[in-house]
Order: sequence, then C-alpha cells, then structure tokens
Amino acid sequence: MTRIISEAIKGVIKDHSVAIKGTATKYISPQKLNHIKKQYKLSDFKPTFKYINLWGKARWRAPNVSRRKLADMRKNCEYLGVDPASIGLPPKPEKKPPRSKPRKGAKYERNAPERKAKIAKALEEMPQTIAAWRLEKLKEKEKNKPSLPF
Repeated sequence: MTRIISEAIKGVIKDHSVAIKGTATKYISPQKLNHIKKQYKLSDFKPTFKYINLWGKARWRAPNVSRRKLADMRKNCEYLGVDPASIGLPPKPEKKPPRSKPRKGAKYERNAPERKAKIAKALEEMPQTIAAWRLEKLKEKEKNKPSLPF
C-alpha cells in the first residue's frame, strides 16, 4: 500500500476531472500523505464518553479524527487509487432520502376535504330538507290563523 502511494508521489499525478481542457495535477501536501500512510481504528472516528470522577462530571470527547479530515483522507485515497478500507477508514455512510413531510397549509386548505364531503351530503338530502321545511311552514301558518271567521 505504501508502495502505491510512493509511486504516485514520484510520478506526476494527473486528474482529468479537475480541468475542462487537458489535464491538471493535484498537489497533496506531505502532511496529508502521512495521514494516508497511517493505520486507523474505527474508534478513532467515533466520539467517546468520558466520566471524570473528581466532581462527578461526565462529557463527550470529540473523535481523534474529525469528519472534515476523514473526508479529505477519503478524497486523497480515491485520487491516489488507494482503497480507503485498507488504512482503516470507515465505509461511506449511505445518504438518507429527503424527508417527505406534507406542508402544513392554511386552515381552509386542511379542512377542505371534510367541508366538500359535508356539502355533497347536504346536497343529496336537500329534497327531504325542503319538503320538511314546507310542512313546517304550513303548520306554522295554520297555527297563526285566527279561530274566528271575522
């Protein structure tokens, strides 16, 4: 693995995806190359819970290798043709699908389906409602008639 990296350092590294016309080289600093040569454990990339007994305080410690540094190492590994798993880098996490939560909307929009169903039901029952109203009106008219003919 170190042989691959040293060969990549000796030769001119060309990246066809960087430049539109022709080829371009990418400079990788010796410090970043040393990061790639090192072997890592999975615990280096995870935060740890530390309990300090003196005052009973507990806290989370940041991982030894930050996510930004991990991403840089992964990019440099891919650029040099080194397998990131060979130096102990964790596998790339799968992207989560976007959250599909319906928008809240205005109150009249939320209540629209119920309201439409209520209106449709009322329209179906309209002939009976009109008939009941007419009967009630006639009864009221009869009730308000005077009993005397004059």
